[in-house]
Parts: sequence; structure tokens; C-alpha cells
Amino acid sequence: MGNPTRLQAGLSTAYQNEVFYSYPYPDPFHTGSTQALGSTSYMNDFNTLIGTDFTVSGASSTFALASGVGGIAVLTPGGTTTASASYKAAPSFQFISGNRFWYSARFKVSAVSGSIAYYVGLRNGSSATDGIWFTKAASTTAISLVSTVNSTSTTLVANVATAVADTYVEVGFYYDGTDLLVYANSTLVARVTSPTIGSSSTTLTNAVIGQVFQITPVATETMTVDFVGTAQEVTR
Repeated sequence: MGNPTRLQAGLSTAYQNEVFYSYPYPDPFHTGSTQALGSTSYMNDFNTLIGTDFTVSGASSTFALASGVGGIAVLTPGGTTTASASYKAAPSFQFISGNRFWYSARFKVSAVSGSIAYYVGLRNGSSATDGIWFTKAASTTAISLVSTVNSTSTTLVANVATAVADTYVEVGFYYDGTDLLVYANSTLVARVTSPTIGSSSTTLTNAVIGQVFQITPVATETMTVDFVGTAQEVTR
């Protein structure tokens, strides 16, 4: 590895007439492909976890930091077959036609056989009526990308990846404003052409959504999350 490029004056992404033009780092609020667009993001490598960030459902279930290189958080169900979820309080992301959107997460589940089911992705807070997530249904090891709009679910991409017990998988998607590109373990696996966005009879929800992790165990299975990242372009 060579020496890093050194930018003593910093690196700016702001336009000349903006407040942050002379700020020596990328503008955290207005960075976009055009001056009218900004960006917003939530990135967590789980070195820290603010208690109010996530709400946990499922009797006696927990979502907490654990020891691990690089930072991890563990979702532990409160009991056998207890459906347990950790979802972001006050969701803040939304699909907007023409605006780019990014999502990525790396996670593992301690066991994947039998009736264990789980999903990771984005949903409308405590409600599972709207969202998009990578899911493993009971009695299968196939991870698929599913979109839910007004409680109607559509499988966008089947068999995105294969779930393996206690083995990390990285999944994600990039919406380029028109198409949805789907990834597994840093490899492009599918392109969903021109998904529609709206409140009903559409492919993607227009609800405000946020990060979610959910598992329905058979016994004492847990979900470990290494990182999650979400970002989108917004008009400011």
C-alpha cells in the first residue's frame, strides 16, 4: 500500500455560494449531484448504540452491543418462538422517483435451519405494512428481497443469497433514481427495472421507512449485526 494522498486544504463538495464552501470536509447536508439536492444518511458500525435509536419488540427481547472486532450488536429474542424486532425510532428515509437511495447491512444468525425466519431492511417503524427487506422464510435457506406496500408483499428478487448458520452475509441495494440494483457480498446479483413508487398497486412504498432487524427463533437463536448504512438524496 502506498502513502495516502494528502489534501492539506481539505476536501469540499459545497457549491461556491453556500455556507460550507470553505469548510474543509464534505458538506454534510447539501452534498448532491446538483445544487438543489442534498443527502441524508444513517451509518452505524455498532461501536456505539444510543438507547433511543432503536425500539425493541418481543417480550423480554433485547438489542444491545456485544464484544467483537469492529463493533457488533446482537438481537436476542426473549424466549422460544418469540418474534423479536429492533426497529429505528422515527424513520427518516423515503423512496423518491429520480433521487438516489442506498442501503447495506452485514449480519449473521446463529442457526438457519427449521422454522427460523428473519429479515433485515427498512420498514415503517413498528408497522410491517410498508417496507423493503431481505428475508429468509421458515424452512428455507434462500434470502430474497421483498417489498411490501400497504400490506401487499412482492418478491423483487428471489435467492439473493444463501443463509449459512453463524456466517456473515452482506446484502444491499442501490436505487439510481430509476432502477433498483441488488447486491450480495459486494456482487451485483440483479437489477429490478423501473420499479414504481406509490401508495397502492406499486412496487415500492412511498411511506417513510427506517432500519429494522427481525427474527422469529425456534429456540435460542440470535441475530448479530455488524453494520448498517442507509442514505438518500433529498431536495433541500
